[in-house]
Amino acid sequence: MHLAEGTLPLAHAAAGWALAVPPLAWSLAGTRRGSGDPDAAARAASRLLPAATSLLFAATLLPLPVPVLGATSHICLTPVLALLLGVRAVVWPTFFVLGLQALFFAHGGLSTLGVNTLSLGLLGPLAAVGCASVLRIAGAPAAIAVGVACGIADLAVYLGDAAVLGVALADIAAPVDTFSAVALGLAPVQIPLAIVEGVVSVALVRLLVRRKPTLLPSWMADLTVRPPPPGVTGALLVVLALLGSGCNYQGIDGTVFGAAAGRAGQSPTDSVVDLSQGELGLAIGLLLPFTFGFVAGRTWERLGGADHAPPR
Repeated sequence: MHLAEGTLPLAHAAAGWALAVPPLAWSLAGTRRGSGDPDAAARAASRLLPAATSLLFAATLLPLPVPVLGATSHICLTPVLALLLGVRAVVWPTFFVLGLQALFFAHGGLSTLGVNTLSLGLLGPLAAVGCASVLRIAGAPAAIAVGVACGIADLAVYLGDAAVLGVALADIAAPVDTFSAVALGLAPVQIPLAIVEGVVSVALVRLLVRRKPTLLPSWMADLTVRPPPPGVTGALLVVLALLGSGCNYQGIDGTVFGAAAGRAGQSPTDSVVDLSQGELGLAIGLLLPFTFGFVAGRTWERLGGADHAPPR
């Protein structure tokens, strides 16, 4: 979901920005109105936004490796957030998070920020909501609906970027050839991580079922699948992160997307604005994860405090 600077021709990058503006305005307007919404459920759900944005920042920045293949990629998290909060609430935080990552971590790009926001913040959430709706109509249990919908939506985000590359590079390479090459390159890495995405999404919903069921859509309240032992999901993510640290694993954002663009004569370049260099950039780059982690922790503490406060 992180198309790098230079992988899209300028006209297509500008078109991505133009297409992203209406969803961003729609999302931002809804965010501003959320806390004053007369509907109690809407007000309660808006309380999740700080933690949701923090978790989104971490999930989309942390590279998760597939050790056998020596490659890393990311889970998306926007699919399950869309199921919890609605598609409208997800678009603006996605733009904000991807913008910070492009500026301070050279992850993605500013020219491609519009397209990246559309794929991660709109396409993935819409795919999750649509798939979950179909599964619910078919009578699938809530856990299956959440897990399968989020896994499919994870793949939809990356296939959406593959389609964008195919269209953008049509003057140089056949769109079908570009799309096929990218899809085949993504599959061995992203399919396992789509499964991880489904598991993590179900675990997140189960956590909310136990702590704040009033924040959930009513259909999620009957999520009855037996949970894994405490800490297993988090431990799995930590192990994956440790496996990928200190090694030469290559991220598929750069290798697959970049290679496809490079073969078509549109090689990735340095970011238009890159604040990740120098002492100031390093300080901010270190401060941001701590800040988001603090916000997430404080939000979850407030959400669960009432349920776990000692009796007076």
